[in-house]
Amino acid sequence: MTSNRSSEAMLHVHDLGVTYPGDVVALRATQLSMHRGEFTVLLGLSGAGKSTLLRCINHLVVPTTGRIESARHGNLDKASILRAHRRSTAMVFQHHQLIERHSAMQNVLMGRMAYHGFWRSLLPLPQEDIGIAVQSLERVGLGDKLFTRVDQLSGGQRQRVGIARALAQQPEMILADEPVASLDPETSEKVLTLLQTVCREDGITAVVSLHQLEYARRFADRIIGLANASVVFDGAPNEMTEQALERIYRNVKHCPKPKPRNPEPEKSLNTPTEMVV
Repeated sequence: MTSNRSSEAMLHVHDLGVTYPGDVVALRATQLSMHRGEFTVLLGLSGAGKSTLLRCINHLVVPTTGRIESARHGNLDKASILRAHRRSTAMVFQHHQLIERHSAMQNVLMGRMAYHGFWRSLLPLPQEDIGIAVQSLERVGLGDKLFTRVDQLSGGQRQRVGIARALAQQPEMILADEPVASLDPETSEKVLTLLQTVCREDGITAVVSLHQLEYARRFADRIIGLANASVVFDGAPNEMTEQALERIYRNVKHCPKPKPRNPEPEKSLNTPTEMVV
């Protein structure tokens, strides 16, 4: 895969570490830079530190040590800078985080709230925001579901509403935390293809946490592998050697092997849960 990596770094992670109560180390001192337009996958087992690292990027998890620096806004330790950073950084969650009794349109409009003050957000949003929401739903193939309640949509459709909400925010960066963990293999591929496509079209930097090796190799420009709360690999998918896999999956008796060139499609071991996209 040809990397879309730009030489322009838009985010720096400086000696970042997280320790939860009870001296539980979730992330050891980490140094990284994220580059504009890059589709990065955080790969590793459950508990490796993927979600902690991802959520530190917009301070949903506050680092215990170190700091996050936005090239555009500065260090995220100031409230005003953090607000500006979050406005340009959208989230896509594993469990959608949608209001199920509301329509797809109402949920997507939530992505525009960061651009309005509290009192203004209590009033109907401007037509410009409504147009952005409609366009965002059309881009993810849900233009015919604008007024459908979210609880009437399939799992794949709900995740597409989540992506549309992120696009409506008009972000520079999208953070996706295990966005396909609850979906069947066919739907997972469609959701990841959609996410990759819209990020490339708009030049959005993406950081996506996954535990499926086959998806990381297929969709990523860059893979950051984590194990035991530490980064143990950082490189392109074609640099993922057997030794690198052993570091990432070192607590697993039989870790996945690198795929040969032009491999046959690999069947996922995920249990199908949603068969309608």
